Amino acid sequence: MAQSEAESLSCDTFVYGSTPGGVAAAVEAARRGERVVLACPKTHTGGMTASGLCTTDAVRRHLFGGFVQEVIGAIQAFYLRELGADHPEWELCRDGWFYEPSVAEAAFRDILERQDGLEWLRGHWLTEARVEDGLVRSVMLDGPQGKVIEVQARTFIDASYEGDLAARAGVPYRVAREGRDEFGESLAGIHYMNWRTGEEIETAQSGEPSIAIQAYCARGIVTDDSEHRVPIEKPDTYDQHLQDYLPLLHDFETGRVTKLSRILPTRRMPRGRFEVNGNIEELTSVNCPGVSWAWPDAERHMRAELERFHIDHAAGLWWFMQHEAHVPDDLASNARRFGLHDREFTDNGHWPWQIYVRQARRIEGRAVITQHHFTPDPKTGRTPSVEHPIALGEHSFDVHPCHDRRWTVDGFMEGVLWYPRKAEGPAQPGRIPYGAMLPQHIDNLLVPVALSCTHIAMSVLRMEPVWMTTGQVAGLAAATAREQGVSVARIDPAGLPRKLGILTEAPG
Repeated sequence: MAQSEAESLSCDTFVYGSTPGGVAAAVEAARRGERVVLACPKTHTGGMTASGLCTTDAVRRHLFGGFVQEVIGAIQAFYLRELGADHPEWELCRDGWFYEPSVAEAAFRDILERQDGLEWLRGHWLTEARVEDGLVRSVMLDGPQGKVIEVQARTFIDASYEGDLAARAGVPYRVAREGRDEFGESLAGIHYMNWRTGEEIETAQSGEPSIAIQAYCARGIVTDDSEHRVPIEKPDTYDQHLQDYLPLLHDFETGRVTKLSRILPTRRMPRGRFEVNGNIEELTSVNCPGVSWAWPDAERHMRAELERFHIDHAAGLWWFMQHEAHVPDDLASNARRFGLHDREFTDNGHWPWQIYVRQARRIEGRAVITQHHFTPDPKTGRTPSVEHPIALGEHSFDVHPCHDRRWTVDGFMEGVLWYPRKAEGPAQPGRIPYGAMLPQHIDNLLVPVALSCTHIAMSVLRMEPVWMTTGQVAGLAAATAREQGVSVARIDPAGLPRKLGILTEAPG
């Protein structure tokens, strides 16, 4: 279909990306009277929260309000109805903070579908953004069956994990890791640490900038319930991935790995499900270090190939542990207990429809968040003040390996930042400035997910409750800008968090 044949839509606020941050932005704007169009390349909603990230990454839950509490409340209400507070599995949902992907997706979908003034375009890929005089004027979307839509809006919100709208609009961005010297960040650049002791391991390359970013993974959902267990099939690409699994045989022989949970860590969820994550501590897991480097700037079809690679890697690792003759019998028999759950990801072969994009692009905005924002002053014990704070980042510094097991020092993988006692780690709650969502030279675009920050700062910010919070603020900012007849870059954001019940300072 030629561009001249494109369907035209107009709205007050256009949101790209049905991530939790995107849903929060779209819903909040619509609740404030905006006519909203939400478009996303996936046909599902909820991003990673509904695609295998089943344990909400919040170290200090009491610091989150607004939309975060609404979603958690909806999930909690579901489990109260389905299980009841006296059920043996009630504790597994942690008052709604831990959940099955299908339950989380249903919560987001229900909120979206009940919201007036919001049009949700599923399966639409953003291909172009037209910018004139420092304003985004319209975007082009490729939809199903070759349908092309041009959307004009007053305010645009990029809530994609990758910052795709911002990139199409020509916003400068970062992907690589900064070196220590650029912002004076002690943890920046090429990095090795003994996560058992928290001590840095210095090498000749330590602190140098690097194109290597942290690993992504497919966070599958498995079960040991024979009634719902779907056998994990050997992927057609198994031989391509086998070289990544074979070093495990040496790990078994030397006693480095003696438990399945070291390779395939499972966490029990309600109703017989287990989530599987990449193990930040291990040399081989469902993580795919190195493969993520191409993702942020990849186009649609390349991302589809990379997504398939991550799923095949996870499937192949399970098959290896279940069927490889040289895997110790106790590990193999334990692995054979599990299969995919037949009621999760039912339209994608029971594998997640979204791989875990832990970080991608980071825009260059009007404020830059760094390691220092989460580092308390030794004299006051407080993290720095910022201009126009809108939310808190409160997680620990948390980075999965950036290189594979060939890049190890003393058995520790390059890039890993990991503090098992998260609340006691060096990162403490820090303020997020409104300017981190604002690109430098575009006045009507907000970017609440691919925020303006360094790699180290993103390791704190990259948590869904944070992005839901910044997304909700972005939605309110869009409505405020319309009411005041100005762009989102010209409003006074001082009162936005208070209107939403969002904290910008940790109590006490």
